[in-house]
Formats: sequence, C-alpha cells, structure tokens
Amino acid sequence: MLKPKILFSRCFFEPVRYNGGLVIDEFIEKLKNYVDHFYLCPEVEIGLGVPRFPIIITQNDNEKRLIQQETGLDLTDRMISYVENVIKQLNKIDGAVLKAKSPSCGVSSTKLYRGGVVIGKTDGFFAESLKKAFPSLPIEDEGRLRDENIRNHFLTRIFALCEFKALSKNLKESDLVRFHTKYKYLLMTYSQQHLKILGRIVADGKINITEKISKYGEVFIEVFRKKPTKARHINTLTHIFGHISRYLSQRERAHFLELMEKYRKNMIKRRVLIELLRNFAYRFENDYILLQKYLEPFPEDLSV
Repeated sequence: MLKPKILFSRCFFEPVRYNGGLVIDEFIEKLKNYVDHFYLCPEVEIGLGVPRFPIIITQNDNEKRLIQQETGLDLTDRMISYVENVIKQLNKIDGAVLKAKSPSCGVSSTKLYRGGVVIGKTDGFFAESLKKAFPSLPIEDEGRLRDENIRNHFLTRIFALCEFKALSKNLKESDLVRFHTKYKYLLMTYSQQHLKILGRIVADGKINITEKISKYGEVFIEVFRKKPTKARHINTLTHIFGHISRYLSQRERAHFLELMEKYRKNMIKRRVLIELLRNFAYRFENDYILLQKYLEPFPEDLSV
C-alpha cells in the first residue's frame, strides 16, 4: 500500500512534553511504520522550554484564552500567530495524530476552565485551527484512537485519501474506472447515495478526465467524513456474500449466516466474516471480490 503523509505531535518522537516526557503509545509506534511522518510541537515552537510550567485553556465570556497560570502569561496571541503561519504549509497531508488532552493538540479532549474550575472539554488551539482549515481531513488524538471503531474509520480515511491523491496524478480514464470498481463496496458501506453519484461521474462521457477526477475527488473525500454503522457493514457483507453464496453448500451458507448473526450481537468481530469471504473468493477464484478495498482498506497489522 501507499504511505499516507501524516502529521504527528512531536512528543510521540521526542521528549518535549511539559514535564520533559516522551509519549509511548503501542498503536502509534506501529502506525509509524506504515506512513510518511513529520511532527511539530506548537508549545515548544512558540518559545516555551522543556520542561515548562503547564498551560490551560480558559473561557471568559465566549472567548478562549491560553494561560500559563504559574507565570500569569497569556500565550493566546502567540499561539494564534504560530498556528496561522504553520497551517499554510500543511495542505498536502493526509491526516494528523495529535496528543490527547493537550491545550494545543487535544481533539475534543482538552479540559476547559472558567474561574479555575473545569467546565467541559474542548479542542486544543492547534487542533481546533487545523479542523477549521481542513474540515475533511482525518484528525485524531491517541486517546480517541484507542476506540476500535474510531481507529478503523481513521485508518480507512487516510489510506483512501492517499490512494486517491496518487490516482489523480495519472489522469487516466481506465485507472479511475478500476479505482471506482475496487472501492465499490467500501463506498457502499459509507454512503450508497454517494456511491451512485460517483458512478455517474465515472460514466459521464461529456467531461474530460481532468474535470472528472476533480468532481470525483470532491465527492470521494466527503463520503468518508462520517463513520458507518454496523447495519451498513452488515448490508455490505450481505451483498458480497451474494456474489459467492450460489457456489456454497447449504451448510456453508447457513454457517456464514450464523456468524453474521453473531456479529450483529457483538459476539464476534467483523474481521471473522471478512476473512471467511476472502477464503471463499480464493477458493472460487473470484477476482472481483478479491479486488475490493472493503476486505482490506488499510494494512491488516494495524487492525489489532
């Protein structure tokens, strides 16, 4: 697979936390091997040292401020100026993995204070600006990525976005057709409506390939913004099974449907069904099913 270009918080690579610490996360360590990465630490890059007094986000009326309580420093303007500068250089990334709970990098996980009391959670200053600048960009922190559904959704998005970017450089009609074919069931899982729109774009003979790729890309990126429900996965698995079921014995069909029911009841993982479908596809040499990105939207090693 191609390697997505991912922005990380620097503390996953170097000891730049406010207490001089380095963050070691099992999944992040694994992910580093499958992506092209670079990193930054907004707090260090606005001039704060390592170690340093911690900073917090406080809310006064409707305004959020970045405050270092021990020194009384208001770092809001310095952080905003840095963020506005650096975000201009990030338009080519495929996603970001930031530090949970950080006042600069937390993704919906940073404590929000008012009058010295925690009143809720918010985005860190950098994370919030990154989300506003690139609303379709996959952005998570390592805390949220411990949730299997969020993690799988994030991985699916970054690898799909990376592959589409590579496709858009070639601008060949046949490549777009093949790309759409292999993403069919993954797109169906996320949005059947968008799948139909994308199919019409691919089939449109009135526009040139450059315009076609542009239109396709706008829709393709939007498809993956909201993670699919279990019901959508079951629908896709049923469709794929329909391609193979006629070759199976009655007992094999019954066994698969029993496993589907177990998946519906959270008794087994979806991976069991996918591997069984893959095995059937190998057995009956069904290249159409084996081509499908749905079976492996990201490297299998990252699914654990």
